[in-house]
Amino acid sequence: MNATTTTRLLLHTAGQRVAVEGSPDAVRAVIAATGGAEIAHADVPNVVLSLENDRRPFDTDGCEPITRGAWATGRGEAIVESVGGSGYSQLWCIDEDGLRVSSRWTPTAKEAAAAKLLPARHRALSGQVLVHYPALWLAMQQGLAPLHVSVVEIDGVAVLLAGPGGVGKSSLVSRELAAGGRATCDNLAACDGTVAYGVAEPLRLPAELTDASGRKTFHGRREIGWDSRMRSLRPSLVVVLRRGLQADPSVRLISERQARRAIVAGTYSAGELRRFWAIASVLALATKCGPVHPPVEEVAASLAARLPCLELELGERSGAGLAELLQPFLTAARSSGVR
Repeated sequence: MNATTTTRLLLHTAGQRVAVEGSPDAVRAVIAATGGAEIAHADVPNVVLSLENDRRPFDTDGCEPITRGAWATGRGEAIVESVGGSGYSQLWCIDEDGLRVSSRWTPTAKEAAAAKLLPARHRALSGQVLVHYPALWLAMQQGLAPLHVSVVEIDGVAVLLAGPGGVGKSSLVSRELAAGGRATCDNLAACDGTVAYGVAEPLRLPAELTDASGRKTFHGRREIGWDSRMRSLRPSLVVVLRRGLQADPSVRLISERQARRAIVAGTYSAGELRRFWAIASVLALATKCGPVHPPVEEVAASLAARLPCLELELGERSGAGLAELLQPFLTAARSSGVR
């Protein structure tokens, strides 16, 4: 790429120091997929994401076919065409310095048409394959697992909210942020069982909780950027969310087994990670690096065994926020010093 037309920005996501380089327009689009993530200026990246202008497929001559649309170069590299059906072909290279992923837009006619007709889907899928999946894959090499959770700090206590998509995690996080709380994610994190490193994404909230400037996305929601986001938080409490049929919310203690099951099930049912499992397996075969599958169950088990576990059944009325609903448990967590 011509140095005069190349932009390079650094950010933190999933516990990784990520550099994004490419044309100014391409880099701006990728940064938008991180929700206006904190830009780091001094850190040395361990993930470099190169957005190439070249529309040609990567050269696979002499490469070993791994599966349909994927090859191993024999140099610890993998070539994958149309990653996750996105229309982006990628060259992945991992070494002692970290991970480098070069991406080219090489769509089929059907993929190009889908990108134009379904812009919200295209933005979400592009963010996943260009930024989130590379960072999560390197995190996986470090023993971390992707979790479909929110992690928010309330009155000095970091709370991990688990539950399937649409149950209300983002709305609860938004209320706590408005009340002065802090968060590392409202959707995805990379976690080792002790520390949760947020995946940098926009907040996706019901339209009634945003102003008209938020960009439309799925399920009647709008995307808004973060005013500030913590790089990581150390949860002291696990709260499993459910949508109940009663009028008002209720809170109860649950077993370690119930909490572990909820974290694992919520993660595997998440649409944002649906393509990640197959991509991670193909990369393991092609690069011969690291595990085939992230330790989701092991990390969930560690969290549930170490921390108090609650179930918050949300009622039909919005009612109180997390700070009020969890007040006695937050007080107990502060007193016990759970870390």
